[in-house]
Amino acid sequence: MLQLPGQRPVFRRIHVSALGLCLVFMPWSTAYLSMAQMLLAANWIAAGIVEGNARARWRAAFAQPPVLMFMSFFGLHLLGLFWTEDLGWGLDLCRILFPVLVLGAVLSGSERLRSAELRTVLLLGAWSAIASGLFGLFFSGARADDYRGISMFVSHIRLALMLCMAIAVLLWYRPKSMWLRPTHWIGAGIAAYLILRLTSIQGLLILALIGMVYIWRAVKPWRALPRIGVRALLLLVPLLATVAAFTVLESRNQPVPAGLGARMERTAGGEPYHHDTINTQTENGTHVWTYIAWNELRRAWLLRSTRSLDDVDDRGHPLWATTVRYLASKGMRKDSAAVMKLSDGEVRAIESGIPNVLHGQRGPIRERLEEVLFELDQYRGQGVASGHSVAMRIEFAKAGWAIAKANWMIGVGTGDTQRAFDALYELHGSSLEPRWRLRAHNEYLTLWISFGVFGLLWSLFSWWWPAWRLGAWRNPLFVAWAIAFGISCFTDDTIETQAGATFFALYYALFVFAAPVPEDSIGTDITTASGASRT
Repeated sequence: MLQLPGQRPVFRRIHVSALGLCLVFMPWSTAYLSMAQMLLAANWIAAGIVEGNARARWRAAFAQPPVLMFMSFFGLHLLGLFWTEDLGWGLDLCRILFPVLVLGAVLSGSERLRSAELRTVLLLGAWSAIASGLFGLFFSGARADDYRGISMFVSHIRLALMLCMAIAVLLWYRPKSMWLRPTHWIGAGIAAYLILRLTSIQGLLILALIGMVYIWRAVKPWRALPRIGVRALLLLVPLLATVAAFTVLESRNQPVPAGLGARMERTAGGEPYHHDTINTQTENGTHVWTYIAWNELRRAWLLRSTRSLDDVDDRGHPLWATTVRYLASKGMRKDSAAVMKLSDGEVRAIESGIPNVLHGQRGPIRERLEEVLFELDQYRGQGVASGHSVAMRIEFAKAGWAIAKANWMIGVGTGDTQRAFDALYELHGSSLEPRWRLRAHNEYLTLWISFGVFGLLWSLFSWWWPAWRLGAWRNPLFVAWAIAFGISCFTDDTIETQAGATFFALYYALFVFAAPVPEDSIGTDITTASGASRT
């Protein structure tokens, strides 16, 4: 955007190095990430003073409509302080979003990067995200099923986003050399494996959408019939996947056999079985809450374990619930005979919180899907949401929608989002435990709650228009980032943490204000522009 003839190489090298450090530190340390941003800003100011072009830099940063529109997103949060009561929360959020202002100004007020510089910076970020994931995998000490514990330095959600970008960058910038190209394929494979270990369903969805968008655009030059066929298939696949998901969910809730509650069946010890004919939850096709002999179960369990069934397992769930689910997963009745047939290893597994005999045999994503399905079972059948991330997000969304409708025009202000949620939970007597009464976990809904529907629309425009005006949507890597960021905003308040806000501001400013814009790529399709982008 800015032409600075005679720019001193030392400032240029520091500029590029600081950008690289920002991406390198993002998955490791927010403190070092902040220092890298300060180095970037200080170098920009120093270069303007020493080279005598400070006025040109500031004019480029604060006088161009696309840049001002992007920065207006930060300005909206400042404006929202005028009708907020919790100024402390509001000011803290403005602090978190300060990279929008800093990175927007510095990168728009500097010469655009050369292709090789952008490639180096992005690859540094990609390999750093992979290194952070591997470090957590080998040194966190987390259990194999503790997907949160693997991400030691940032949220596992943020790390999954960075790994998605790492895959896109490594595959886009794959070397031409036959000997070096496998390193990028291996790196992308490791990143995909880490996403699986993080059990990031969101990450897999992002990768699938990136692949679908790329294929959709790549077949544009094809003849009409094969192009239409491929695109129709791309539309059909998610539809079939949605139908399959609902089918699986419904299959887990088969009605309890009619008349089961009236049967007077007894255990071998003479105790009558208890049947809950309303709760249809199943484990591996067996109803969980039927054929339960509670007295026998408690007596027999004390013969196998030092813990009472009234204690909690290692994951904080009631031990009696985990035991009943585990026995059901084996197709067994829940009585003393079943408990005595358990091996010592199975008893330890139940104590550690494993609810299904197939645990560890189905892969991390399948395990996570089973966990989500169980959460939805509990939520639909009994209204239990506390401690279950997916079910709680449904409760957050319900509360957030009610707040948004009540404050649809100007919202509640920058700092009063949590206060609004707290008041609504209290007013309606929410079933959520106090520690789980959180905010929307949906960035779009949060923006509506904070600034009203017009503030939400302004925010979306401030994200879309500068990128469209400056041609960033032609860059496949920007499209990949936009998909990752856009999807993440449906399930999390992405920009309300420092790592998330920097993920937004840095990648956006890098692609929109700093990436090279080759003359021969303007107005061309993704498939023809890609060659220039990769030089």
